[in-house]
Amino acid sequence: MGTSTERHPPGFDPSQPGIRCLQRWIRDRTPIQVELQGGRLLQGCPQWVDGDHLALLTDAGGEPVLVNRGAIALIQALT
Repeated sequence: MGTSTERHPPGFDPSQPGIRCLQRWIRDRTPIQVELQGGRLLQGCPQWVDGDHLALLTDAGGEPVLVNRGAIALIQALT
């Protein structure tokens, strides 16, 4: 039987509380605000998360914005 790191990409461990919280926000379509390291703010609904990116559907609609997880300083729910 494989280990958790063999089944999931590096940096993505669904047993971690932060990943579980993001997955719940995705399921519930909870609007969030993402603050990037440089201070830029993005708002929208998270679509999916993987080891490298968070896909955020913004108010502009269309295709989701891919946010590099390493550039994120803060994520908070807007409810």
